[in-house]
Amino acid sequence: MNRFFILVLFFISNIIFSQDLNSFNSIYNKTYLETSQKDMKKALKIADSLFSISQTPILKTKSMMLSATLYQQSGDFKKAIQYALKSEEIINNTDNELWKARIYGFLATQYRILKLYKNSKMYMDMALEACKRIDDPKFVNNTKGLMMQEMAYYESDLENYKKAIYYINQSQLHFDLVKQNNDFFTLNNEQLLGLNYYKLNDLGKSTQHYNKALKMAKDNPPNFITYLVYNGLANIYLDQKNLKEAKKYVDLIQNASDKSYYLELRNVIYDTSQRYYELTKDIEKLSITRIKQDSLQEGLLKKSDHFIDESYLHLNKENITIQNKYQNHQYILFACILLLSASIILFIFYRKKQKKAIKRFKEIVKKANEKKSLLLDESLSHQAIEDTPIEAENLTTAPVDSGCKVGIMPIETEEKLIGKLKKFERTTLFNRKNLSLPYLAAYCNTNTRYLSFVINTYKKKDFYNYINELRINYIIDKLTHDPEYRKFKIAILAEECGFSSQNKFTAVFKKETGIIPSLFIKLLDEKT
Repeated sequence: MNRFFILVLFFISNIIFSQDLNSFNSIYNKTYLETSQKDMKKALKIADSLFSISQTPILKTKSMMLSATLYQQSGDFKKAIQYALKSEEIINNTDNELWKARIYGFLATQYRILKLYKNSKMYMDMALEACKRIDDPKFVNNTKGLMMQEMAYYESDLENYKKAIYYINQSQLHFDLVKQNNDFFTLNNEQLLGLNYYKLNDLGKSTQHYNKALKMAKDNPPNFITYLVYNGLANIYLDQKNLKEAKKYVDLIQNASDKSYYLELRNVIYDTSQRYYELTKDIEKLSITRIKQDSLQEGLLKKSDHFIDESYLHLNKENITIQNKYQNHQYILFACILLLSASIILFIFYRKKQKKAIKRFKEIVKKANEKKSLLLDESLSHQAIEDTPIEAENLTTAPVDSGCKVGIMPIETEEKLIGKLKKFERTTLFNRKNLSLPYLAAYCNTNTRYLSFVINTYKKKDFYNYINELRINYIIDKLTHDPEYRKFKIAILAEECGFSSQNKFTAVFKKETGIIPSLFIKLLDEKT
């Protein structure tokens, strides 16, 4: 391995010293598109080697931005942003507006991924301003194309899918004006069009754009865009219940889910794989995939939360540094004003967030109290549910409430099963760590198909989200009505209600309530 990197370093050195920029770009692109998909550590070493022997600011910037991009793919947003900021320091000593724009665009992307949309918008505006100072029309169009593509991602994240499609088309207009070396960007645009039309439930146009992307990608080695195309087509066929075609693409994306170092890509693929395993009733693979995704999401959550906490702690120190470079002659005054403004903005943001959290807290407590009263009334009038096994024969189609699917079992069977679920909800069995769909089916004397149908139809959730909701409601009730529970650590509370880890519990609690458990406990203590 060391011999390999010595040879790579020697080869790269010859490239740099001979000013062979085409070869430099070739290594850059191969590392980004191919090596990183197979061996992220090797890709990062190559990027470091490129930087260590770079002699000009532009080559140093490019190699450092390669490292930043690779760290983004591996989910390390802190290092990605750190490398981008270092690149900005280097390029700011030059008049290269092209790379300034690219770096600002990259930072806009990182903040968008972290859902810090104001920061993202600020960097996007800076990137567009830098574009105005670029002279070469080819570079202007290429850079504006990338900026429009980033705006499309921004709008798509906010679920403004029609706006996203508009920006994708604007992006492609700029790329078309370049007329060379834009295949990768065009491929990504086709993939993005497929995704956004899918979100708009226009499966026809979505399929059309995904297939177009597939044709463009067939002559090149698979990269993360290719796998996103496979993933999109798999979802379309799953929506159409065409399991045969879906399997073809699910099998293709499995390679990426097991080997890719691009964590966000793996997370998306795990979602699709679970959909396929649910439809094919492959409980074992569904469980394995869910465990893999839980572990992956915990890692992503830790990295993103850590970075966000650090950002607020330092009052957006990086942003202050960037802005100061444009006002060096007023450095001290400008820094003080910016720090004061940041403090005021942070205080206003904190107050708004606090008011929103308090409002949500009151709603949760009110709901918990109402539910406790309802359960008390039900227990007084409750009649024992007959534990008769549910047969899987003589099926009839029974009408259900408006908006529900047509029944797959007799209406009497549905009513019995609903009653048994109510009985189950009055127990604490849902807090069992290894609770599974087959276990609950056995408890209800039915099969997993009937049980899944009733949960999906009447609870409007899948099995795992249904159980998670019961667990969170249980712990909310305990925290609200038993002050002793508020003294426990979050990890103990997580174990009490059946979660495998503190991070998983925190993520589900926030998803169900909108606030984290530590804040909920703090507000409860303040109330009493």
